[in-house]
Amino acid sequence: MRSLDYHNVKIERYKSSNRLILKGEITNDSGRSYNAVAVRIILFVKNVITVNEVFSISDLPNRATKAFERYVYELLPTQTMDDITRYELFTENCY
Repeated sequence: MRSLDYHNVKIERYKSSNRLILKGEITNDSGRSYNAVAVRIILFVKNVITVNEVFSISDLPNRATKAFERYVYELLPTQTMDDITRYELFTENCY
Protein backbone atom coordinates (compact mmCIF):
# COMPACT_ATOMS: atom_id res chain seq x y z
CA MET A 1 0.00 0.00 0.00
CA ARG A 2 1.33 3.41 -0.95
CA SER A 3 2.00 5.81 1.85
CA LEU A 4 2.52 9.30 0.49
CA ASP A 5 1.60 12.02 2.94
CA TYR A 6 1.23 15.76 2.38
CA HIS A 7 2.33 18.27 5.03
CA ASN A 8 2.38 22.05 5.48
CA VAL A 9 0.12 22.54 2.46
CA LYS A 10 -1.09 26.07 1.89
CA ILE A 11 -2.32 28.30 -0.87
CA GLU A 12 -1.02 31.85 -0.86
CA ARG A 13 -0.64 34.86 -3.07
CA TYR A 14 2.54 35.14 -5.07
CA LYS A 15 4.14 38.37 -3.84
CA SER A 16 1.54 41.11 -4.29
CA SER A 17 -0.08 39.69 -7.43
CA ASN A 18 -3.38 37.87 -7.93
CA ARG A 19 -1.52 34.64 -8.72
CA LEU A 20 -2.03 31.78 -6.28
CA ILE A 21 0.75 29.38 -5.40
CA LEU A 22 0.27 25.94 -3.84
CA LYS A 23 3.12 25.09 -1.46
CA GLY A 24 3.76 22.05 0.66
CA GLU A 25 5.78 18.93 1.33
CA ILE A 26 5.28 15.30 0.38
CA THR A 27 6.72 12.40 2.39
CA ASN A 28 7.29 8.98 0.86
CA ASP A 29 7.03 6.06 3.31
CA SER A 30 5.87 3.57 0.70
CA GLY A 31 8.93 1.34 0.65
CA ARG A 32 9.62 2.33 -2.98
CA SER A 33 11.36 5.20 -4.73
CA TYR A 34 9.53 7.00 -7.53
CA ASN A 35 10.75 8.88 -10.58
CA ALA A 36 7.54 10.89 -10.60
CA VAL A 37 4.40 11.30 -8.51
CA ALA A 38 1.28 12.66 -10.22
CA VAL A 39 -0.69 14.88 -7.83
CA ARG A 40 -4.21 16.19 -8.45
CA ILE A 41 -5.27 19.60 -7.10
CA ILE A 42 -8.92 20.60 -7.05
CA LEU A 43 -9.53 24.21 -6.01
CA PHE A 44 -12.96 25.55 -5.12
CA VAL A 45 -13.70 29.27 -5.38
CA LYS A 46 -17.09 30.18 -3.93
CA ASN A 47 -17.88 26.43 -3.83
CA VAL A 48 -17.32 26.06 -7.59
CA ILE A 49 -14.49 23.91 -8.95
CA THR A 50 -12.14 26.41 -10.53
CA VAL A 51 -9.00 24.30 -10.87
CA ASN A 52 -8.87 20.56 -11.52
CA GLU A 53 -5.44 19.58 -12.76
CA VAL A 54 -2.57 17.18 -12.29
CA PHE A 55 1.05 18.18 -11.74
CA SER A 56 4.09 16.03 -11.13
CA ILE A 57 6.72 15.91 -8.44
CA SER A 58 9.87 14.29 -9.76
CA ASP A 59 12.45 12.11 -8.04
CA LEU A 60 10.93 11.07 -4.71
CA PRO A 61 13.11 8.47 -2.98
CA ASN A 62 11.75 6.16 -0.29
CA ARG A 63 11.80 7.70 3.20
CA ALA A 64 12.30 11.19 1.79
CA THR A 65 10.38 14.43 2.21
CA LYS A 66 10.38 16.89 -0.65
CA ALA A 67 9.03 20.42 -0.87
CA PHE A 68 6.88 21.42 -3.83
CA GLU A 69 5.50 24.67 -5.20
CA ARG A 70 3.03 25.07 -8.04
CA TYR A 71 1.18 27.98 -9.64
CA VAL A 72 -2.50 27.00 -9.57
CA TYR A 73 -4.74 29.97 -10.35
CA GLU A 74 -4.99 33.69 -10.91
CA LEU A 75 -7.72 35.41 -8.93
CA LEU A 76 -10.09 37.56 -10.91
CA PRO A 77 -10.17 41.25 -9.96
CA THR A 78 -13.46 40.67 -8.11
CA GLN A 79 -12.10 37.72 -6.08
CA THR A 80 -10.16 37.63 -2.82
CA MET A 81 -8.41 34.89 -0.85
CA ASP A 82 -11.59 34.62 1.24
CA ASP A 83 -13.41 33.36 -1.86
CA ILE A 84 -11.38 30.13 -1.77
CA THR A 85 -13.72 27.79 0.03
CA ARG A 86 -11.53 24.67 -0.03
CA TYR A 87 -9.08 22.53 -1.94
CA GLU A 88 -8.39 18.83 -2.33
CA LEU A 89 -4.95 17.38 -2.93
CA PHE A 90 -4.29 13.70 -3.56
CA THR A 91 -1.95 11.29 -5.29
CA GLU A 92 -3.19 10.28 -8.71
CA ASN A 93 -0.37 7.88 -9.64
CA CYS A 94 3.29 7.03 -9.07
CA TYR A 95 5.92 6.03 -11.63
